[in-house]
Amino acid sequence: MLPAFQPRLTRANGGTMMAQANGSLRNRFAKRHYEAIATAIQEARRRVSDGDNNHDPIANVVDELCWLFRSDNGQFKQDRFYRACVPGANVRARS
Repeated sequence: MLPAFQPRLTRANGGTMMAQANGSLRNRFAKRHYEAIATAIQEARRRVSDGDNNHDPIANVVDELCWLFRSDNGQFKQDRFYRACVPGANVRARS
């Protein structure tokens, strides 16, 4: 029996096979991306443990990621990202 999800495979540098992005990533993530996301999650957790907000924990993570993405990209659309984070939303929607 096949698993429900089978990623498409592509050849990575060095010839090893790896999962291919579904067209949503222009470039591959680098170490700095993972570190920045981990830092945003740490800050969201700190906000929850300090009790300095009225949001739920997921909203804290979304807020911190928005701050991170805005600081990296002046064209980042925060409202669009918030809408995409709602369960069941069309993540690739343009409006």
